[in-house]
Amino acid sequence: MIKHFLNIADYSSDLLKQIIRDALALKSHPDSATKMLNGKTIALLFEKPSTRTRISFEVGVHQLGGAPIVLDNKSMQLGRGETVADTAKVMSRYLDAIMIRADSHDTVLELSDHADIPVINGLTDQSHPCQVMADVMTMAEHKAPDLNFANMKVAWLGEGNNVSHSWIEAAVRFGFSLSLATPDQLQPDANIVARAQAEGGAITLTTDPADAIKDADVVVT
Repeated sequence: MIKHFLNIADYSSDLLKQIIRDALALKSHPDSATKMLNGKTIALLFEKPSTRTRISFEVGVHQLGGAPIVLDNKSMQLGRGETVADTAKVMSRYLDAIMIRADSHDTVLELSDHADIPVINGLTDQSHPCQVMADVMTMAEHKAPDLNFANMKVAWLGEGNNVSHSWIEAAVRFGFSLSLATPDQLQPDANIVARAQAEGGAITLTTDPADAIKDADVVVT
């Protein structure tokens, strides 16, 4: 079965923590990873502009020994009416993996359904898992070197957007509590919150930033 990375909630706590451990090890010993993607070609597909996501993925693929190919709608038939399914099939014949930054989460799901290679979610309107995994890695470096987040509180200040949804999923998998302070009309997706709470996630919603940051170990905004 092909392993995609579409949402944090798709994976177990153990596997996600192992990803963080591996990332920390690679950061400490970067020379050990220079051939990890040797001979691999990775597509970086952008439906919308990007600075940090493009730079981090392109540099990362280079540092791991792979060859990144940056693509967008203007340079592909996808922007001229070719279906996502056909695009997935063509890319699967030539490439080893696809990172996509898409307008719609449905596009990423459809791409992963038809691709024969791994698909990585580089941002959609629903979630931004790679961003939050990088943030959790920073939490581990500064606050929880043993990856025990059980007694930690994270506060989110801002609108209930795609990044906040991934924080909600991360709170469940990594075990920290999460308090989100958002305007009344810009709360996170109720279904995502409900699923997280049903799985035992310590998720609280408020409109008061001062309430959210009280006793917080980390503030994200």
